Order: sequence, then structure tokens, then C-alpha cells
Amino acid sequence: MEQQNNHRQKKRRKKQKPNSLILLTGIFDIFIFLVITTPLVLFFGPYDNTRKTLISTVLATRHAYLINDLIPQEALNKLLGIEENQDGGAEVAQDMNKINVKYKIGNEVTPYKIETKRFDGYVLEIKNPLKVKVAMTKFLGKMGQKTSEMAEQHDAVAAINGGSFVDKSSDGTLYAGTGSEPGGFVISSGKVVYPASGANENNVENVIAFTKSGQLIVGDHTLAQLKKMDVQEAMCFRKPNIIINGVRQVKNKAEEGLNPRTAVGQKADGTVIFLVIDGRKLTEPGASLYDVQEIMMERGALNAGALDGGYSSTMYYKGDLLNSPNAWNGERSVATAFYVEQ
Repeated sequence: MEQQNNHRQKKRRKKQKPNSLILLTGIFDIFIFLVITTPLVLFFGPYDNTRKTLISTVLATRHAYLINDLIPQEALNKLLGIEENQDGGAEVAQDMNKINVKYKIGNEVTPYKIETKRFDGYVLEIKNPLKVKVAMTKFLGKMGQKTSEMAEQHDAVAAINGGSFVDKSSDGTLYAGTGSEPGGFVISSGKVVYPASGANENNVENVIAFTKSGQLIVGDHTLAQLKKMDVQEAMCFRKPNIIINGVRQVKNKAEEGLNPRTAVGQKADGTVIFLVIDGRKLTEPGASLYDVQEIMMERGALNAGALDGGYSSTMYYKGDLLNSPNAWNGERSVATAFYVEQ
């Protein structure tokens, strides 16, 4: 009888799953549940600000197609709280008389660091705006260059990544991360260096540019207009602009979500502000364009515009990178950069 009882107990023990296997099975089930339900809760649940931030973050990356291909524009506008008749209004014209360049000698650059719960930011203030120049990849049409490489080739004191670029390889592969060609046009030392010929001088582009007297220009302009304004250095990016004539241009606090950022601003005395913000990390997701705007306002910028962010965001200073670029291989290749010459 005792032997029969022992035999039954052994059979029951064999049928029972080990505790570790039960635990792993439970964790896997919870994981699957979260994978399925989290997007539904975020997109259609009560968390309005979280939803807007999440969607805006993805839309501001090269992976925007993940949302655009799945959600019709009308439904997307509704999720983001964008009304059909909502627009940015007429662009504000810059008052160039508000900027009086004070420093035209020397190349003094002062670094600052910003630390918040969501991101670390890095600021360089350049007193003499005449020292700010444009660099462009020397491998045009084939591949871009790292911001630090362009800085070292120009023996620069400092540099940040530049504007838009065509992200495809020489064989036509999209999203190749090569940064082989700039978007729009590029002006360096008063000459149009991209495109090399055949540029449409009446085509409107959103620009970050510097005049011969060192004044920063942001906003929509044609090449013809910039030539009349005696622009010496320029590259293109996209709207929205950040600050014009000391007036905030970004109203939405979640504008373009949380991402790494790069921007340029200018104070009333001509001092140029380079700003780079890290992000896309577990403990620091990054900043919205509204955050960028508020930092620029705090530092006294009268005009400011955004440059390419995300994987491109890079700040170089005296031989080192100040920030931690988010590209998988450290520093991303880009088509253009702003640098501060010796």
C-alpha cells in the first residue's frame, strides 16, 4: 500500500511544471498582452498628451512611414488635435535692424551644459558671427562626412551638424544614412556651392543663413532674395521656425515629439548660439521643438531656427564631441555642417 502511494506521488510530481517554467510562461504572456494592448491604449485611450508626444516623435523621424502608411491623414490630424483649417499663418518678416553685431574680431567660444530630467543639452556661444562658416561633404553624391571630420578639415574651433540631406546611397537605396547630398541649396563664402549649376533662384526654401555683416536669417527665402541680402553662408532645412524678432513661433508643446535636436540662434549683439540636445535613450528621450524654443529664449535669442536632429545631432568643440550622438555607429555622416573658424 505504501509503495502504491509513493508511486502516485511521483506521477503527480512529474505532471507538475517546474516553478521557473511557470514564471517564464507568465512573463511571456504578460509581454504579449502589453505588446498588443499598449499601442491601442496610447492611440485610442485617455492619455491625450502621451499620444500626441508619441505620434509626433515618430513623425519627426525617418520612420514616419510607420504611422503615415497605417493611419489616414484625417484620422491622424484628429489624434494630434489638428483642425483642417489650421495653418501656420503668414510668415513673420525678420527685422534685421534688431541685430547689431558688436563683436567682429576674435573667435571666442563659450560652452555651457543644460541638464534636465528628459535630456542633456549643450550650448556654444560664439561672440563673433563672422567666424561661422558652412562646410559641405567633400564626397558629394557618394557619401557624407561626420561633423567632426569636416570640423578638423577646416581646422575649426567648434562645429555642429547642418541641414537637410538626401538620404540614399549611390545605387539608389533609400534610408541608407549616407548624407551624400544636401537638400535645397548651400552657400559658402558668398558662392552657391550646391547645386554646382542650374539652381532655380526663385525656388523657396526654409533657410539658416548668415549675411556678410554677420546677421542670422531664418525662414522662407529664395536664392535671389539671399543674394540681394548679401548672404555669405547658408543651408536649408524645414519649418517650423523657432523664434523671429524675439517672438516665439512654436505654440504646440509637443511639436515634433521628443528627439535629439540641433538649432542655431542669435542674440541682439550678434552672438551666435549653437544648441545640441541628446535623446532617444531610455533615461533621456529628448526634447520637443518647444523645448528648443524655450532654451533659446532663456539665452536671449532674437532669431532662431532648427537644423537636422535625431541621429544627426552632433556638437564638436576643440577636438572632442561634447554630446553623445545617437547613431548606431556613434556619429552619423551628414551633408553639411556649421563650423567656427580659427
